[in-house]
Amino acid sequence: MKATTYEPGETWVKDDLCDTLTSVTRVTHPSKRRKKPPMLISRYVERCDRSPEQKKATTVTDYPTSVTRHRSGSVTVVLPVPENYWQRLNMSKNKIRSVWLTVERAAELMNCSPRTVWRYIKRNRIEVHKHLVEQDGYKVRKTFLLTEPSLYIKEMADCQARNLVPAGFIEITLKVDGKDLHSALIYKYSEEDKHEHL
Repeated sequence: MKATTYEPGETWVKDDLCDTLTSVTRVTHPSKRRKKPPMLISRYVERCDRSPEQKKATTVTDYPTSVTRHRSGSVTVVLPVPENYWQRLNMSKNKIRSVWLTVERAAELMNCSPRTVWRYIKRNRIEVHKHLVEQDGYKVRKTFLLTEPSLYIKEMADCQARNLVPAGFIEITLKVDGKDLHSALIYKYSEEDKHEHL
Protein backbone atom coordinates (compact mmCIF):
# COMPACT_ATOMS: atom_id res chain seq x y z
CA MET A 1 0.00 0.00 0.00
CA LYS A 2 1.46 3.37 -1.03
CA ALA A 3 1.70 5.96 1.71
CA THR A 4 1.86 8.85 -0.75
CA THR A 5 1.27 9.16 -4.46
CA TYR A 6 2.53 12.06 -6.46
CA GLU A 7 2.38 13.43 -9.98
CA PRO A 8 5.70 14.95 -11.04
CA GLY A 9 5.47 18.13 -13.05
CA GLU A 10 8.17 20.69 -13.70
CA THR A 11 7.69 24.33 -12.80
CA TRP A 12 10.35 26.86 -13.72
CA VAL A 13 11.15 29.51 -11.12
CA LYS A 14 13.83 32.20 -10.98
CA ASP A 15 16.33 32.08 -8.11
CA ASP A 16 16.46 35.15 -5.84
CA LEU A 17 20.22 35.58 -6.19
CA CYS A 18 20.74 35.02 -9.93
CA ASP A 19 19.03 35.09 -13.31
CA THR A 20 19.16 31.31 -13.99
CA LEU A 21 16.00 29.29 -14.10
CA THR A 22 15.68 26.38 -11.66
CA SER A 23 13.31 23.43 -12.10
CA VAL A 24 11.11 22.49 -9.14
CA THR A 25 9.16 19.24 -8.92
CA ARG A 26 5.55 19.81 -8.00
CA VAL A 27 4.02 17.10 -5.76
CA THR A 28 0.29 16.47 -5.58
CA HIS A 29 -0.89 14.79 -2.37
CA PRO A 30 -3.82 12.38 -2.58
CA SER A 31 -7.15 13.65 -1.27
CA LYS A 32 -8.01 12.52 2.25
CA ARG A 33 -10.98 10.23 1.70
CA ARG A 34 -13.19 9.34 4.66
CA LYS A 35 -12.50 5.78 5.73
CA LYS A 36 -15.52 3.55 6.21
CA PRO A 37 -15.77 2.32 9.81
CA PRO A 38 -15.14 -1.41 10.32
CA MET A 39 -18.39 -3.33 10.75
CA LEU A 40 -19.35 -6.27 12.97
CA ILE A 41 -22.30 -8.62 12.74
CA SER A 42 -24.80 -8.66 15.59
CA ARG A 43 -27.96 -10.77 15.80
CA TYR A 44 -31.30 -11.08 17.55
CA VAL A 45 -34.54 -13.03 17.11
CA GLU A 46 -37.84 -11.26 16.39
CA ARG A 47 -40.50 -12.89 18.55
CA CYS A 48 -44.05 -13.12 17.22
CA ASP A 49 -45.51 -11.84 20.51
CA ARG A 50 -43.78 -8.47 20.13
CA SER A 51 -45.81 -5.54 18.86
CA PRO A 52 -44.60 -3.68 15.72
CA GLU A 53 -43.44 -0.80 17.98
CA GLN A 54 -41.29 -3.17 20.07
CA LYS A 55 -39.81 -4.71 16.93
CA LYS A 56 -38.84 -1.26 15.65
CA ALA A 57 -37.33 -0.38 19.03
CA THR A 58 -35.10 -3.47 18.93
CA THR A 59 -33.58 -2.40 15.60
CA VAL A 60 -30.69 -0.02 16.15
CA THR A 61 -31.37 3.35 14.56
CA ASP A 62 -28.70 5.55 16.16
CA TYR A 63 -25.91 3.99 14.07
CA PRO A 64 -25.42 3.50 10.30
CA THR A 65 -26.62 -0.09 10.17
CA SER A 66 -27.56 -2.75 7.67
CA VAL A 67 -30.45 -4.99 8.74
CA THR A 68 -31.30 -8.38 7.17
CA ARG A 69 -34.40 -10.33 8.23
CA HIS A 70 -34.48 -14.12 7.80
CA ARG A 71 -37.38 -16.58 7.49
CA SER A 72 -36.39 -18.20 10.77
CA GLY A 73 -37.30 -14.97 12.57
CA SER A 74 -33.67 -14.04 13.20
CA VAL A 75 -32.44 -10.57 12.31
CA THR A 76 -28.82 -9.86 11.36
CA VAL A 77 -27.60 -6.32 12.04
CA VAL A 78 -24.26 -4.92 10.86
CA LEU A 79 -22.87 -2.28 13.24
CA PRO A 80 -19.78 -0.01 13.15
CA VAL A 81 -16.84 -0.59 15.51
CA PRO A 82 -14.74 2.14 17.22
CA GLU A 83 -11.23 2.34 15.75
CA ASN A 84 -9.26 1.64 18.97
CA TYR A 85 -11.38 -1.47 19.70
CA TRP A 86 -10.98 -2.66 16.11
CA GLN A 87 -7.20 -2.22 16.04
CA ARG A 88 -6.83 -4.83 18.80
CA LEU A 89 -9.12 -7.28 16.99
CA ASN A 90 -7.50 -6.63 13.63
CA MET A 91 -4.19 -8.38 14.42
CA SER A 92 -4.80 -11.48 12.30
CA LYS A 93 -4.83 -12.04 8.55
CA ASN A 94 -8.56 -12.88 8.60
CA LYS A 95 -11.08 -10.08 9.10
CA ILE A 96 -13.12 -10.41 12.31
CA ARG A 97 -16.83 -10.32 11.44
CA SER A 98 -18.52 -11.05 14.80
CA VAL A 99 -17.75 -10.61 18.49
CA TRP A 100 -18.84 -13.08 21.18
CA LEU A 101 -18.85 -12.09 24.87
CA THR A 102 -18.69 -14.28 27.98
CA VAL A 103 -21.80 -14.76 30.12
CA GLU A 104 -19.97 -12.97 32.97
CA ARG A 105 -19.21 -9.96 30.75
CA ALA A 106 -22.84 -9.84 29.56
CA ALA A 107 -23.99 -9.93 33.21
CA GLU A 108 -21.65 -7.03 34.00
CA LEU A 109 -22.96 -4.98 31.07
CA MET A 110 -26.60 -5.77 31.87
CA ASN A 111 -26.02 -5.14 35.61
CA CYS A 112 -27.49 -8.50 36.62
CA SER A 113 -26.41 -12.02 37.67
CA PRO A 114 -25.08 -14.70 35.26
CA ARG A 115 -28.24 -16.74 36.05
CA THR A 116 -30.38 -13.87 34.70
CA VAL A 117 -28.22 -13.82 31.55
CA TRP A 118 -28.89 -17.55 31.04
CA ARG A 119 -32.65 -16.87 31.25
CA TYR A 120 -32.16 -13.99 28.80
CA ILE A 121 -30.28 -16.34 26.40
CA LYS A 122 -33.06 -18.96 26.50
CA ARG A 123 -35.87 -16.43 26.18
CA ASN A 124 -34.29 -14.61 23.21
CA ARG A 125 -32.82 -17.75 21.60
CA ILE A 126 -29.33 -16.23 21.52
CA GLU A 127 -26.58 -18.40 20.02
CA VAL A 128 -23.89 -19.59 22.43
CA HIS A 129 -20.54 -21.31 21.97
CA LYS A 130 -18.47 -23.08 24.65
CA HIS A 131 -14.68 -22.94 24.44
CA LEU A 132 -11.65 -23.66 26.64
CA VAL A 133 -9.61 -20.59 27.61
CA GLU A 134 -6.48 -20.26 29.71
CA GLN A 135 -7.05 -18.34 32.93
CA ASP A 136 -4.50 -18.05 35.77
CA GLY A 137 -2.59 -21.05 34.42
CA TYR A 138 -5.70 -23.28 34.21
CA LYS A 139 -7.92 -24.28 31.29
CA VAL A 140 -11.47 -23.09 31.96
CA ARG A 141 -14.55 -23.79 29.81
CA LYS A 142 -16.30 -20.48 29.11
CA THR A 143 -19.66 -19.87 27.47
CA PHE A 144 -19.72 -17.08 24.87
CA LEU A 145 -22.83 -15.48 23.41
CA LEU A 146 -23.24 -13.69 20.10
CA THR A 147 -23.91 -10.00 20.72
CA GLU A 148 -27.39 -8.58 20.30
CA PRO A 149 -27.46 -4.95 19.07
CA SER A 150 -28.42 -3.62 22.53
CA LEU A 151 -25.67 -5.64 24.25
CA TYR A 152 -23.15 -4.66 21.56
CA ILE A 153 -23.86 -0.94 22.14
CA LYS A 154 -23.38 -1.39 25.91
CA GLU A 155 -20.08 -3.19 25.27
CA MET A 156 -18.73 -0.38 23.06
CA ALA A 157 -19.96 2.38 25.43
CA ASP A 158 -18.44 0.64 28.48
CA CYS A 159 -15.08 0.11 26.74
CA GLN A 160 -14.98 3.75 25.66
CA ALA A 161 -15.95 5.05 29.13
CA ARG A 162 -13.39 2.86 30.95
CA ASN A 163 -10.72 3.10 28.22
CA LEU A 164 -10.73 -0.69 27.68
CA VAL A 165 -9.73 -2.80 24.68
CA PRO A 166 -9.78 -6.58 24.11
CA ALA A 167 -6.58 -8.08 25.57
CA GLY A 168 -7.40 -11.79 25.37
CA PHE A 169 -9.54 -13.32 22.63
CA ILE A 170 -9.73 -16.51 20.60
CA GLU A 171 -10.12 -16.36 16.84
CA ILE A 172 -12.40 -19.05 15.50
CA THR A 173 -14.75 -19.61 12.55
CA LEU A 174 -18.37 -20.03 13.71
CA LYS A 175 -21.65 -20.43 11.83
CA VAL A 176 -24.08 -17.51 12.04
CA ASP A 177 -27.29 -17.80 10.00
CA GLY A 178 -25.72 -20.60 7.94
CA LYS A 179 -22.60 -18.57 7.08
CA ASP A 180 -19.07 -19.25 8.35
CA LEU A 181 -17.87 -16.07 10.08
CA HIS A 182 -14.38 -15.42 11.41
CA SER A 183 -15.18 -14.51 15.03
CA ALA A 184 -13.48 -13.24 18.18
CA LEU A 185 -14.36 -14.82 21.55
CA ILE A 186 -13.34 -12.07 24.00
CA TYR A 187 -12.52 -13.19 27.54
CA LYS A 188 -10.07 -10.54 28.83
CA TYR A 189 -9.73 -6.74 28.68
CA SER A 190 -6.96 -4.26 29.47
CA GLU A 191 -6.65 -0.49 29.59
CA GLU A 192 -5.73 1.02 26.24
CA ASP A 193 -2.15 2.26 26.04
CA LYS A 194 -2.38 5.75 24.56
CA HIS A 195 1.35 5.78 23.75
CA GLU A 196 0.78 3.06 21.13
CA HIS A 197 -0.96 5.56 18.85
CA LEU A 198 1.66 8.31 19.18
